[in-house]
Amino acid sequence: MNSQVNDPHMIDALQAASSLQLYQLKAIIEGMLADPRRGLAARASLHLGQPVRFVDFRDGQMRSGKIIAFKDTQATVLEHGTKRTWKIPCVSMQGYTEAERQDEQAAYVPPPEPATATTKTREFQKGDTVTFEDRDGRNITGVAVRINQRTATIGTGDGGSWRVPFHMLRHVLDI
Repeated sequence: MNSQVNDPHMIDALQAASSLQLYQLKAIIEGMLADPRRGLAARASLHLGQPVRFVDFRDGQMRSGKIIAFKDTQATVLEHGTKRTWKIPCVSMQGYTEAERQDEQAAYVPPPEPATATTKTREFQKGDTVTFEDRDGRNITGVAVRINQRTATIGTGDGGSWRVPFHMLRHVLDI
């Protein structure tokens, strides 16, 4: 994949636009990106340790890295190669596709083996914000409302609740 966001057709169309049209487009895009639902949806599709591509706002270059922390609808990403950290909105990044992940597979370090159930029950507490993947592969984020012996009951905030085994849960860290 090209490391720049330079689509020649898009650049030509934008260069042909008047300043007023460009300003109107900027206002529309900023309004859409400011919609809290968009930010929450973007965050829900991401998780700690996930490899992502993101846009460098300074020059439009595409960069790649790994999510190392979250705060609201913002993530801290450790850039591959430079090891520089970026605090960027979740809407400015996207997880890799399967083909792109295979290109980065050599650099991937697998997570440690799952701990035993007794360790996991101490690892999660009532009130923790957690995320997990449902059967369809969608990331679900919620709050632990009950800790059982082998599972946690997770409330999603939209009235739904899930009983999830500890090995499927990941903490959502707010910094």
